[in-house]
Amino acid sequence: MSFNANYLPKSDVVFTVMFLKKELCEKTLEAITGEQIELIDIAAEYKNDLHKAALNSIYFDIKTRAVDGRIVTLDLQRVYSKDRIRNRTIFYACREIASQKVEKSKYENLKNVIVTFVLTEAPLKHTTFNRKIKLVDQTTGEVYSDLLTIHEINIRHISKKHSQELQILRQFFEIDTETSYQKFVSSYAQTQLGALLLEAYDDAVSDPSVLDCLSEEDKYMVRLSEEERLLERAEGKQEGRQEERVEIAKKLLHQNMDIVFISSITGLSEKEIELLN
Repeated sequence: MSFNANYLPKSDVVFTVMFLKKELCEKTLEAITGEQIELIDIAAEYKNDLHKAALNSIYFDIKTRAVDGRIVTLDLQRVYSKDRIRNRTIFYACREIASQKVEKSKYENLKNVIVTFVLTEAPLKHTTFNRKIKLVDQTTGEVYSDLLTIHEINIRHISKKHSQELQILRQFFEIDTETSYQKFVSSYAQTQLGALLLEAYDDAVSDPSVLDCLSEEDKYMVRLSEEERLLERAEGKQEGRQEERVEIAKKLLHQNMDIVFISSITGLSEKEIELLN
């Protein structure tokens, strides 16, 4: 087993590569949702092409399907702006619903969308432990529709009163040194989830060139730019980023991305983006 200080467990690209493993993804979803969800094998669907499987969705780190057809996502978020990330979550979750084909107005055949978020650096005051959000009637509390469910888990809320699996997840995503990595190995390598996490992490960092290559893809460059931009706003340091935003916008335009989406990602106005065409 090995540790790579350049690619911590809370790295977006490491997270994606790790959780392409079907068994680990299922076990983690079970810890978060309390439900056993059997998934299709993403990597197998892409003929074991790790690169293509990792770039399956630009909206979520992992987007897959349960064997019963439900759409399931798993996403890791580090830098966190409460209103922004919640609006983003709903925006893309609704896209997953609206992108489904409805033949002959059979809306009853729409597949449920389950969105799960793991928040690693969110302030405690911004979240409550393991939020489960559904559309409910405000007066009666009755569930209006099961079409969308969002699970939001902040690892900083996880304590000894919670399940061992959730405690393991917290300890894993808090690894940031060789010492904390070895401590995790000593404490959890003999558990099912701990062993799965260590095996997946070891595989992910065994060839850093793969992670280096994926990190340069627009999917991860955009996410990094989002995080850096949030930090800049907080520190009042917006200057010097215009050129980078323009380059990202050009790349997304080349991929025929929607101008509204590009604007939300880069911070450029729709008019500025239109002038780049």
